[in-house]
Amino acid sequence: MKNLIRIPLIMAISVLCCRSGRAQEFYRGEMFVTGQQFSLADGRLNIDLSVDFEGLRMPSDESLTVTPVLISGENEQALPAVLINGTEKQKVYQRQQEFTGNGHPSPIPAVVIRNDARMARSFRYRVAVPYQEWMKDALLLIRSQECACHGRQGSIYEDKIADRLNLPKVRTSVWDTDTDRKYLTWVNFIEPAPDKDTLHAVTGSIPYFGKEQRDKRERPLGELSVTKQNFEIYHRMRNALQDIHREAGTKLVKVKITGYGAPVGNLQKNEVDALVRSLKLKDYLRENRLTAGTPLEVTWISEDWDSIAALVKQSDMMFREATLDLIGNVDIDKGRERMLMHLADGKPYKYLAEKIFPEVMRVDYRIEYTRQPLDAAESLRLFRTGERRALRLNEFFTVAGSYPQGSTEYNDVLDLAARLFPDSPEANINAAAVALTKGETAKARRYLERFATLPMAYNNMGILCLQEGNRDKAEVYLTMAAAAGVKQADKALKELKRQAGN
Repeated sequence: MKNLIRIPLIMAISVLCCRSGRAQEFYRGEMFVTGQQFSLADGRLNIDLSVDFEGLRMPSDESLTVTPVLISGENEQALPAVLINGTEKQKVYQRQQEFTGNGHPSPIPAVVIRNDARMARSFRYRVAVPYQEWMKDALLLIRSQECACHGRQGSIYEDKIADRLNLPKVRTSVWDTDTDRKYLTWVNFIEPAPDKDTLHAVTGSIPYFGKEQRDKRERPLGELSVTKQNFEIYHRMRNALQDIHREAGTKLVKVKITGYGAPVGNLQKNEVDALVRSLKLKDYLRENRLTAGTPLEVTWISEDWDSIAALVKQSDMMFREATLDLIGNVDIDKGRERMLMHLADGKPYKYLAEKIFPEVMRVDYRIEYTRQPLDAAESLRLFRTGERRALRLNEFFTVAGSYPQGSTEYNDVLDLAARLFPDSPEANINAAAVALTKGETAKARRYLERFATLPMAYNNMGILCLQEGNRDKAEVYLTMAAAAGVKQADKALKELKRQAGN
């Protein structure tokens, strides 16, 4: 199923049997937990449930949100939710996803499943959350909330799945003692600075006589009437603008179009024609609302001698140096073109007219726009739809924050950010923090080593040194981190000194 992500849930190929041999029913007896396992590893509580909803009776235009919850006394932690949509409700949900920020349930579900009789009606729920002491006595219940569809209030059902988690007695850390294990909670994550509304630019060129157009069997711009040229330029520009608008959060700032002509005919006539040409094009683009209120600048260069000189320098034409000498030293209004026509019986000028002038004639454009930071809902939508390279570093951190800190999803998002932003200190330090919480010291060192001299990395370098058994070096880093205001470093230092006193 395309809309079902692998983390934290994946569709089960087969349904596991629960250890006791008896399934736990919930939501009016229509759904069952057929298998449940709990374990501790690297300071995280791992929860693995197999859920069967073959008996779910739900209209196709309704939905059900299923949320596992851990409760012990006053402590409560809701785990990532699962949204089950009827077939018609799923169509509405997918349409809503196409609009920025609209239609997202609150809270946003970790996974969306379609309740379709033609598909497997079971799933595997896997999630990892930072372990806390109260969880060892916690009970697990499932909170099922119906949608508020058709003007009625959705009912909420709570069903107990497990009285206690019955955690196996295993080491939860690579550390040697229970006291040392506390250090894993003192790894710190760096939140990147807020993204700025920065200016970007896209440039392009539309040739008058181009091989590319010939290959596509299109008539070159130079063979069209002025009206058809305007039409063609409009469509090329519109396509370029649409590509920019497809990137979320963009806002146009300015569009600049410059036409370039060649020295064919009378100079004065060319200059008048260039002025008229630019005005007609600008009027045409405004009438067709190309930029819809964004500043539009259209200019025309009647004879582009700068480009002519550059192309001549790159060519192997005869009398190239003499041609460049005339272009560089004779003014346009002092007979430059006439002297080129008489140079070497006109052979250089013939080359210019056939090879160089057609290359010069073109329309260049520059589109300036800003890319505004995305909100949490849009960042999460792009991440889940696979458009992750469209996200900035800060938006990756926003996506990670939508999951419980230390969960598999949280860790995976931060690790991916470091791979997509390999030169970012924040991304690498956060990925190292993830590796440290999992006891992966070699991986943590690869992420941290390049940035070890930065104050923002001191605390995690200290924890890394502790995991590697180098307490003296760890104390140096933690002392520097504490001086930089990192609270986790203060706690770690106090514990180090307490152990030293004992």
